Amino acid sequence: MSWGDAFTGAGVLIALAALLYTRSVSRRQAELAQQQTDVQARLTAIEESRRADEVDARRRARVVPTFTRPEPKRLRFVLTNQGPAPAREVDCQLDALDDRQPPRVMGLEALPVDLRPGQPMEFVASAGLGMSTRIRVVVRWIDDAGEQEEAFTLNTL
Repeated sequence: MSWGDAFTGAGVLIALAALLYTRSVSRRQAELAQQQTDVQARLTAIEESRRADEVDARRRARVVPTFTRPEPKRLRFVLTNQGPAPAREVDCQLDALDDRQPPRVMGLEALPVDLRPGQPMEFVASAGLGMSTRIRVVVRWIDDAGEQEEAFTLNTL
């Protein structure tokens, strides 16, 4: 065996090792590319879902009741549309959470009403001795997403 055959054999071994390494790197790059494609597909699905939720949220109103005291001796019951869509046929029902009477709210006979986004509707309320301070309020309305109902627990103090 001559030195030329030894160098040729070494060159063949090096070429074979390089071929195996290149194949391994190529396979790993293909796996990484597939993983990136899968991640991109998941991100796209999440973004589409977020956009659909955002579009749906724009169709919804959210009517929230509160009791406020603009002055120490004055009590007000307020319905406010906090959503981005109009609320139609807004109605509510007040019930005490104990065996007492709920506060008196004057003007509720004006319901149902329509409330624009951000629009409040204020009612005079009175709570005296023997009346409940914890109230359950069920608010109903119709928005672009359909009929809605939400229950709230409020405190008149």
